[in-house]
Amino acid sequence: MHVNSHRSHDTTLEGTGRLEAFSDGVIAIVVTLLVLEIRVPLIRELTNAAALSALVTIAPKLVGFFISFLTVAIFWVNHHHFFHPVAKSDGALLWYNNHLLFWLAVIPFVTAFVGDYPTIPLVVAIYGFVLFMAALAFTLMSRHVFFRSALLPESISVTTRTLQFRRAGIGVIVYGASVFAAFLHPYIALAIFVMVPLYYFLPSRIEEEVTG
Repeated sequence: MHVNSHRSHDTTLEGTGRLEAFSDGVIAIVVTLLVLEIRVPLIRELTNAAALSALVTIAPKLVGFFISFLTVAIFWVNHHHFFHPVAKSDGALLWYNNHLLFWLAVIPFVTAFVGDYPTIPLVVAIYGFVLFMAALAFTLMSRHVFFRSALLPESISVTTRTLQFRRAGIGVIVYGASVFAAFLHPYIALAIFVMVPLYYFLPSRIEEEVTG
């Protein structure tokens, strides 16, 4: 594969500061909306048993918050690592990034939905579909930066770009599988939602290559 074979004709823009600042702001709002979806439960009797019972009733929402916060946090961390070696941007990158932010912004809604109806396969499948689309958006953005533009330093090898692109694509495959797994059993899909962020705790090869 030749990295220069599909260069974008978009006008190159200096720096990615505004893009990253806007992304950080949107992700901060997403995280805020996640926690706002958790309402303090009504305790009918002022006893420890009643308080514990009230917490049990909102357990699905707490689990949903944990999974979604972890997922959004991993997207943010990988977004930061992704842009570390990118010194400039172009119009296409701005819109690829906006596409990613759109799907991240939908996560609070589907988190609330699955928190209310965690055993309905269709509801869990919708949650998985949103994560699938977010992972796909990140992968499409990666393809543009790695292979279809001149936004990365030439020192980053094609091998490293390819490995990093494949790494991004893992989320697309697994989250896509979660949509179908939800109809087999919602808990299988929920397990997948936890495992994917754990995989992405691994460091970025491109950042390692840039920083030496």
